[in-house]
Amino acid sequence: MHTAGSLRTKAVLKEQNVRLRRALEDRSFLYTAALTVFLAALVILVYLWCRLTVVNLGYEISHLNMERKVALEENRRLKIEISRLKSPQRIEGIARKIGLVYPREDQIVRIR
Repeated sequence: MHTAGSLRTKAVLKEQNVRLRRALEDRSFLYTAALTVFLAALVILVYLWCRLTVVNLGYEISHLNMERKVALEENRRLKIEISRLKSPQRIEGIARKIGLVYPREDQIVRIR
């Protein structure tokens, strides 16, 4: 027994020309699926490349920060060395060792 509702449904489907199976010659679905898989793989590869780049840059930043700390410490040490080498007491000691003395009053010429 067919009800009026099921007959109407069959009539609507028949009017819409609905195919229940794909024709084997219709490869558009295959091309669409292959394109979708290719695009998904491309997106994944681009994402992985970006992540690897970020990780590598993080390692490089860390390495450069370590080098910066070493350079700053070396700079601080060298500044201390310069101030020690420029100290008047050290220079006076070296001058006395090589025989230099303060000038006498008659050796000083005043210029106006």
